[in-house]
Amino acid sequence: MSTSTPASPVRPLLWLLAGSTCISFAPVFIRLADVSPDSAGFYRMLFASLSLFLLLRMKGASLLMQRKTLLLLVWCGLFLSLDFMCWHRSIHYVGPGLATLIGNFQVFFTALFSFLLFKEKISRLFIVAIVMALSGMFFITGVDLGALDEGYRLGILLGIATAVMYSGYILLLKAAMNHQEISGVSAMLVVSIITTGVLGVVTPATGASFVIPDAISFWALFGAGVGCTTIGWSLISSAIKHTSATLTGLVLLLQPALAFVWDVLFFSRPTSGWDVGGVLLILSAIYVGSYRR
Repeated sequence: MSTSTPASPVRPLLWLLAGSTCISFAPVFIRLADVSPDSAGFYRMLFASLSLFLLLRMKGASLLMQRKTLLLLVWCGLFLSLDFMCWHRSIHYVGPGLATLIGNFQVFFTALFSFLLFKEKISRLFIVAIVMALSGMFFITGVDLGALDEGYRLGILLGIATAVMYSGYILLLKAAMNHQEISGVSAMLVVSIITTGVLGVVTPATGASFVIPDAISFWALFGAGVGCTTIGWSLISSAIKHTSATLTGLVLLLQPALAFVWDVLFFSRPTSGWDVGGVLLILSAIYVGSYRR
């Protein structure tokens, strides 16, 4: 996909909208695939690796990079593997919508780790965003978490763990890209290969199988790897170079919002007015929490 300056300012916005929509289907595909959570991650990144390699060849980009950059990308792959292990399990416990919303709490952990490691300031507005996010979650789950089903509570904890692991992945990826000027496709291909390898080891170690039982599962995994990871990510990475950070952050909120909508439409998730209010509050908190001047 070309990353040259588009002829129309509308085109990057369309790329962002299309990319966010593509990625929003990832938890749906994972839920539809009748395989273990780790096997789902393995096949998702395997298909992503193959399609990213083809994209790399089409672009004529290089995989050559410095050793430190490669090491950082290897760590990215490890954190993304842990992210998938937590997120895919959370999807099965609490559904694609809530698992994705909680996973997007990564903006708070990213800021927290940036404060602890790099002494970046945390504003009062950020503290307000955290309160908003937790309030929104309680709108959906109820204040008394002890009254929830044990599996549901575990799904929420795994969603929070997802956010922690994803924030680590983001910080490492940022460090890798800042250390050396490499193409996004090259970086994502290395991360995909590492993640495929790690989950390829974890899957049999946890007693799971690599068998894909039916066509629905195959196409769901293919869609998660090619449609969500390669195509969705490529559209977004091409668009963010030509759009403001404020607009990008706002449009990217489509991903968790649509994931919740798909959960309601495709899996008949029971939804009340409190749920809708909670979703809107969480989305607002994510946007406020990710805001940078």
